[in-house]
Amino acid sequence: MKFHVSLNVGDLQRTLAFYRALLGVEPVKEKADYAKFELNDPPLVLSMRPTWAARGGAVNHLGFRVANVGQLEELKGRLDAAGFRTARHDDAMCCYAHQTKIWASDPDGTLWEIYIFHGDLAFKGKADGIKGLMPPFKALGLVETVRRGLGKSLGALGRLFSPRRDCPASAPAQSAEPTAAADHR
Repeated sequence: MKFHVSLNVGDLQRTLAFYRALLGVEPVKEKADYAKFELNDPPLVLSMRPTWAARGGAVNHLGFRVANVGQLEELKGRLDAAGFRTARHDDAMCCYAHQTKIWASDPDGTLWEIYIFHGDLAFKGKADGIKGLMPPFKALGLVETVRRGLGKSLGALGRLFSPRRDCPASAPAQSAEPTAAADHR
């Protein structure tokens, strides 16, 4: 089994540069309107297509857990060498875990957390305050942090003033026929 993620991206070539650096491999498929990476370790199929999408979207962040500092530094080095912003977060205690992290953001504001898991904690951690937010904000940069915040705020306002789309009674009927979109997976 492989985990599949499909991303909407604004600039496919710039995004491919980021994911080449992050993953350390070339895409298995690269077209003008679509690209796909396939990895065995971790088992991942990552596809992307250029289209407009709200910054940040429903995803908070994506991530990889690595085994040691060497792997963490290798990923950071590749991203730094490719010109992408990264931020290190040592001795992070959050999400009931003790971790060392590298944060990075792809060109469309998808936040990535690459981390080493040192052990479980009995408490949530202390990284929920401003100190814990600084490394992800640094990875995003000021403009992207503002865009992401505005996108989420405007999305929340839009949901307040629009009919619910997730109610079965208001959902449009779905066609049983397969769509072309399913072919890219």
